[in-house]
Amino acid sequence: MTLFRLLLYAAAAVLVFVLATSYTIRFLLLDEQTVTCPELTGLDVEEARTLASQKGLPLAVAKYEKRKDVAYNRVVLQKPDAGVPVRPGRTVTVILADGPMMAVIPAFVGLSLEAAKAALQQQAMKLKKAIYVPGGEPDRVLAQVPESGENILDPDGVVLIVGSRAKRFYVMPEVAPGQYAAALKEMDLKSIKHVEVSLGRPEGAGAAAVKTSVPPRAIFREDEGLELQTGGGGQRGGGQQ
Repeated sequence: MTLFRLLLYAAAAVLVFVLATSYTIRFLLLDEQTVTCPELTGLDVEEARTLASQKGLPLAVAKYEKRKDVAYNRVVLQKPDAGVPVRPGRTVTVILADGPMMAVIPAFVGLSLEAAKAALQQQAMKLKKAIYVPGGEPDRVLAQVPESGENILDPDGVVLIVGSRAKRFYVMPEVAPGQYAAALKEMDLKSIKHVEVSLGRPEGAGAAAVKTSVPPRAIFREDEGLELQTGGGGQRGGGQQ
């Protein structure tokens, strides 16, 4: 029984010591002045240094990290983390991005493609790609990547989204010799690209035969480019059909 009491007294003493120490530490920490570590991630290093100094916290750069999605000299990581209570004078360590430089990118939206190209050339920027989409005014810039303003500029240049008229499709009719002139007029009205090739007509022959590069009743696109051959008694491009 005596041994049990000794063990019990020892355990109680340890518990009292632990509780007393815990409360003492808490009291000291609460009593000491602290500041909240600010959010520095995404800021330029000088902006981050100014914000940290306003809290009485010096800033130290640990290293640079290769990044393609974060601009050069921007904070990508900080220790202590944002929102953590720290003592004034505590050094905040940051990792900076070794990424691309920021650039002031003009607004190209609303310009014609030619005007946008001229503006790019004036700013010594490249046109990476022009992507045509149905809708909007044809050859007018609808969107751009990156957006205008201060942004990361892709080394390959700017992507422009350009409006275009929706492509139209037609069914190729049979063009009879007597309907050739009317067919040409209709193609011109519909802006169908075509080229006429005359293969000549034997002396004394009747109306010229008409052959098309797209078979009758086949579907073709307006900008596909038709070849219409007349005459030649069945000749096509100098060979036999």
